[in-house]
Amino acid sequence: MQETQEVRAVPDGAAEPVPGVSALAVIEMGATSGGLTADFAAMKEAARAYVKRFESLKIVTDDDRKAAKKIRADLNSKIAAIEQARKDAFRAYDAPKDDFKRRCDEVKQVIEEQVAAIDGILDRMDEEFRAARIKALHAEYEAQAPDLMEAIPLERFIEREPALTGRKWAETKAVSALGDMIATAVRDREAIRAAAPKFATDADRHYCAHLDLSAALAEAKRLSDEVEARERHAEQMQREAEERVARAMAQAKAAEATAAAPAAAPRARSGRREPVKEWEFRFRATKAQATMIAEYAKSLGVVSDGVKGVA
Repeated sequence: MQETQEVRAVPDGAAEPVPGVSALAVIEMGATSGGLTADFAAMKEAARAYVKRFESLKIVTDDDRKAAKKIRADLNSKIAAIEQARKDAFRAYDAPKDDFKRRCDEVKQVIEEQVAAIDGILDRMDEEFRAARIKALHAEYEAQAPDLMEAIPLERFIEREPALTGRKWAETKAVSALGDMIATAVRDREAIRAAAPKFATDADRHYCAHLDLSAALAEAKRLSDEVEARERHAEQMQREAEERVARAMAQAKAAEATAAAPAAAPRARSGRREPVKEWEFRFRATKAQATMIAEYAKSLGVVSDGVKGVA
């Protein structure tokens, strides 16, 4: 690392050197030695010589099979030993790299601490700026429409237009923009009361939460449609209930007329009552028709076990 002049912040955001003060300039890093070494040619030759004696291996009997499995295990152990040696070499090579990284991090931490200190100052300045801007906006709001502040808090306008508290707008522009937004809100609330008087309260509440006239009017229409749907349903249910009552009254009158019909059984020509016998009358009809016939028979004084269908 070489030494040169330090830099400091200036009002226009540029940077200028401070004479006589050391600072980081050119950063040079490089490797002077190190690396992984191995005589792979000798290792390959030794491996070929080791396995050559097994090239003519014959596996015929069970004893041959047992011997082959032992040889196979021995060869696998050689593979495992090579792999373990490679891992050990990698770890030995990585150790200085890890230490090198750690020492780089220590140097960076010195600078990062200063970055964090500057960030803290900037954050504090931003908080102070926002607090001062909100104070100015609050004063404008309170002077222009104090009655509106409870319905629509200042933060609602800021959420709608974040630039009110940003640095891109001067305070005069932000205060003027807030005044326009307040005037618009007053007009929009009046428009809601005129367009949807029946649901003005709910629509106005929706507007105060979102500052969106179209959405507030849509909410009023939704509520109106729901009420109309409920009213139509109630009228339909009322008509159906009246129809059921009318049908029940008609059935009751029919039953009363049937009960009032003459119940005397016909007499024989001689003037004497005919003896009662068991009769069977088979006919084809719907169930409703059969029930009507049975009811009529009862009105004549006929005693029966009821109408039964024939399979």
